[in-house]
Amino acid sequence: MALKDFLASKKSKIVKSAMSVEELVTRFPEIPRDLHREPQLAKFAASFGEWLRQAQNPSACSTQYSPGHHYYLKLIGPLKIYMYGLATKEKILQQLQDMLDLHAADPQRFAATLLPDPGNPKL
Repeated sequence: MALKDFLASKKSKIVKSAMSVEELVTRFPEIPRDLHREPQLAKFAASFGEWLRQAQNPSACSTQYSPGHHYYLKLIGPLKIYMYGLATKEKILQQLQDMLDLHAADPQRFAATLLPDPGNPKL
């Protein structure tokens, strides 16, 4: 099954799988506390719940990544960079908003950005 067909079949399930901020921060305690009350984080959790429930932090010595690892790296990765103090709060909130805007404009295109290009065997 092509990625496009797979994403189309999952579209209604993804829309129905909203996540609360409480569930998000329980699942990912690495999300800094000062982001917990931000409206972008609530929208992020509600919009991407299906992928976030599958997201898994890859181990440091992973050589191959599952879809769950890619979801983690794309969705939670920026929040972890902020946790380490390597980005500003404003920058992270803008990244969350950019993801939300892309998803709202074209959900299938957004979903396709979460996984690597199948033609690139290194990812």
